[in-house]
Amino acid sequence: MILPIREPCSIEIIRRVASRYTICEELRMAYENIEYGKFEKAKINIRVAVTMAKAMSKKLEQYSTEVCNNLFPKKERGDGGR
Repeated sequence: MILPIREPCSIEIIRRVASRYTICEELRMAYENIEYGKFEKAKINIRVAVTMAKAMSKKLEQYSTEVCNNLFPKKERGDGGR
């Protein structure tokens, strides 16, 4: 299965494979799979972890923008107090 670059892993795979795991747990499982020579399983673990990290990053950016807009409302450009 070839996956697009922007989406290393589909959301359906995450829900099916890693519904209750964190990014760290996925990386631990990938490390263990590599130690035991299960490279295909490790690739899936890493893809899931990357997708989870990207989703988390997008959410953090969204929250950051909302918080900043509420704390520091944009000022209209004027003459700069001159």
